[in-house]
Amino acid sequence: MNFKKVILFLLSINLVAMGNNEKAIKLEDSIITSTTGFEEDMMKENKNVTVITKESLEKKEYKDLEEVFKDAPNVMIQNTYFGPVIDLRGNGERALSRVKVLVDGIAINPLDESMGTLPINTIPVGSIEKIEVIPGGGAVLNGSGTAGGVVNIITKTDIQKDYITFNYGNLSYATNKFDFSTGYNILDNLYLNLGASYLKGNGYRDRDNKEHSSFNGGFTYKISDRQKLKFQGSYFNGNEDTSTPVSKSELAIDRKKAGFSIENKNNRESYTLDYEFKPTDNLTFLSTLYYQHHKRQFIEKTIMDYKIDKFGSMPTGILVPDLNAQMDGRFDEESYGAKLRGQYKYTDGEFIFGYDYNKTNLLRETFITGNADSYLFGMKLPIAKPVDVKIDVINDISKETNALYILNKYTFIDRLTFTAGARYEHSTFGGDRVSDTNIKTSLPDLMEGRPIIVNKKRDIYSEGKSDNFAGELGLNYAYSETGSVFARYERGFISPLPGQITDKNQSLEYIPNNLKSETSDNLELGFRDIIGDNYISWTVFTTFTNDEITLIQGNAHNPATKWWRYENLAETRRIGTEIFAEHYIGKLTLSEGFTYINTEITAGEYKGDRVPLAPDMKLTLNANYQFTPKFNLGLSFNYIGSYNIREFAANGNDIYLTKVSGHNFTNLSLQYKINENFQFTTGINNIFNSQYNLSETKNVAIPAPERTYFISVGMKL
Repeated sequence: MNFKKVILFLLSINLVAMGNNEKAIKLEDSIITSTTGFEEDMMKENKNVTVITKESLEKKEYKDLEEVFKDAPNVMIQNTYFGPVIDLRGNGERALSRVKVLVDGIAINPLDESMGTLPINTIPVGSIEKIEVIPGGGAVLNGSGTAGGVVNIITKTDIQKDYITFNYGNLSYATNKFDFSTGYNILDNLYLNLGASYLKGNGYRDRDNKEHSSFNGGFTYKISDRQKLKFQGSYFNGNEDTSTPVSKSELAIDRKKAGFSIENKNNRESYTLDYEFKPTDNLTFLSTLYYQHHKRQFIEKTIMDYKIDKFGSMPTGILVPDLNAQMDGRFDEESYGAKLRGQYKYTDGEFIFGYDYNKTNLLRETFITGNADSYLFGMKLPIAKPVDVKIDVINDISKETNALYILNKYTFIDRLTFTAGARYEHSTFGGDRVSDTNIKTSLPDLMEGRPIIVNKKRDIYSEGKSDNFAGELGLNYAYSETGSVFARYERGFISPLPGQITDKNQSLEYIPNNLKSETSDNLELGFRDIIGDNYISWTVFTTFTNDEITLIQGNAHNPATKWWRYENLAETRRIGTEIFAEHYIGKLTLSEGFTYINTEITAGEYKGDRVPLAPDMKLTLNANYQFTPKFNLGLSFNYIGSYNIREFAANGNDIYLTKVSGHNFTNLSLQYKINENFQFTTGINNIFNSQYNLSETKNVAIPAPERTYFISVGMKL
């Protein structure tokens, strides 16, 4: 797809739509909280902000949050081996640690990057009030890991009105979904809210199935006109059966073919306690205490080739092809902390200050077991006993962070607002890493059946600390009541994760490294305006990252002889543009979102390459037609651009790049309001049956579903 042609196409739509000024603009509520922690007018911000409203979520029967973000402008979704990852502005394989995802202001990013996942699908869509997406920044308020941006998922915890909602949806592959939520003012100063969600059904591929259940609830207690207390809790339990990727040649014959089985179990609970105090009309204090606990078990059965090269005192290696193996991965992550912040409003601006504390502990255990016939000198030993392989890897790691920040917004002559902020963050991190390898077999009878027993245990305790600073300078000039131009510079950082401060050399010994924090410089220019019945936002940006943390590894396909090292090698550059426009033409609403990103590794081992797993563009086109006050039709088109994958060859040392072509899908939805309390929704996803893959490498892939259907009935009281 030609970038220039897309830009001209979007401009032509905008110019045509601007000719219609028959009615006032119908923008959704523009009050946001993610840029400062307090309520702000989005139109006055010096950042590009996209809001996914509750109304847009209700126009379609979304199975989970992953589907929501696939429809959203500016947002890319990576389908990794361990779950979905959100990417903004081309962070690719590093997106998990460079885009911070929040739920009601509390981060949910995992402590482990190599096998981590974002638990976004543990949050029921029906519990969400809105989602605020801020690409490319947020380091002053949110600290480490915001070079790509911030996503804040805001739940229905503080609506303060009586309501009951119930929704039942039936989706393709015998999937049924139930959502229930209610809020009630049981006293003049006490508000309760409760919610529950349940989903059960099959998946697109053979033997795929899942069952999810979640519960949430809490209360808001108004102590006085100036004090408020709020408590919220949630619990999620999920079980999913799926399978490993399948060769592309097999998928060409049967797209639903299953690979080796994978069992995935999830349990997550979270609790927050908020206290708000307004000693004066100009001064507000907010404090939040929180606790999160996430447990996962990932069991994969597979067949793999296994080789020990001159291990220990053995004279030669043992080759074990077609090893019947099982990997049992267990993750137990506990996180708790406090956020204290204040806001002081003065005549021409506001001053914001805060303190953040977080402690996260992760116990990651991986148990690999397998057995097969034994080989020696590359030849099968027919009278030998089978070889048994057992590898236990245990990481017990933690990270503790303390941070202080300030942010000031000052308005000159009612039109020009200057923003300046700074953050200091101190982190300590480290833990134990243990690897215990056991191999047992026997030589043939002609050698008296002498057993070969190999046992090698390695362990290390590593720790580190970092002191980092973030800063922000920005301007927003309101040239009219509805329009503004803005510019912003932000200095961000990513401090090392505890699993990254230990290397394993080619002698297979653990050694500590001297990994530094990486830093990023973000520059952004943009404007937004309401012209007639049209809302337009256009942003250009660039990000330069220095000392980017890079993983270099060898023998990647052999858990026993795999080695790796983390280094501050890479420098990267990302440059691009984001356009969003919405038009109201009588009963028709049109919107277009376009993101283009050019990424390049400018220094380091892979200099000149694109950033892996970073698509070069995303285009979303939406049309919504309100036939009658009760009947609504929506049509959406999404195009995701091409990206590169960096893979290790079978020898574990050589690498090659695979280019994955772009893909598109089109969705149709219909909504009919039976009356003010009941509505009916139905639709088709991927109506043109586009065939593409959720994830792939050079030889294997996991296919995306083809055409699917949904129907739901909702009640609101």
